[in-house]
Amino acid sequence: MKKNIRNTALAIGLMALVMVGCKKDKFQNFEPTENLDYELQSMVNQAQDDGDLLEVYVDENTSEIAVQNEGISADYLVNEEDFGSPSNSSNPADNSRKHIADNSFIRCLAHLNLDSAQKRKLAIVLAEYKHCNASAIKRARSIHADLQKKFKELVAEQVKLYRNNEITKEEFEARIKRIRNAFHKELRELQLKEKLQDAFKNCHDKLLRQIHGILTERQWLAFVKCYKR
Repeated sequence: MKKNIRNTALAIGLMALVMVGCKKDKFQNFEPTENLDYELQSMVNQAQDDGDLLEVYVDENTSEIAVQNEGISADYLVNEEDFGSPSNSSNPADNSRKHIADNSFIRCLAHLNLDSAQKRKLAIVLAEYKHCNASAIKRARSIHADLQKKFKELVAEQVKLYRNNEITKEEFEARIKRIRNAFHKELRELQLKEKLQDAFKNCHDKLLRQIHGILTERQWLAFVKCYKR
């Protein structure tokens, strides 16, 4: 009788372990499309928001005015060169690439223990990403350059007034602030008119889906966690 009870208990225990194991495996391998789409959309929107938050800088000595990265989100400027960007370099080009790597999704790929095959695949898709964004980046830079010429004259006029003591420091700073805000507003409006954000978003979404296909599940989860802010 005791032997039968022990056998029955053992059988029930084994069944419970099998059921738990099956549920665990099912959970680990289950990734709803809706969840992936939500993650991708969240990251795509974040990249666009980052571009909207870029600061406008004014140099009072030269009257130059500019938006960081020429008004382009660092995520959109990434290419295959940003893998292993030099940490310290006297070359301005290297430092520029490092800035992009440090302020884009590249930093989230750098700590994933990627194997050689993954690195090769990522280099390929990043080269494709550069090509995808090339036209939109060119147009965005052209828009930014045209606005710089227009607003530089406005900055120079205010600098002259201030230096001639025709306006107070408080008035000067308030006017420069309005100019900076106007520059940023007009830049965004022209980018929307040219549908640049749509172009960037489409390229970014495609790249993220390719990255998802290259990374393991654990790497992807770590990537998403690092990416989202």
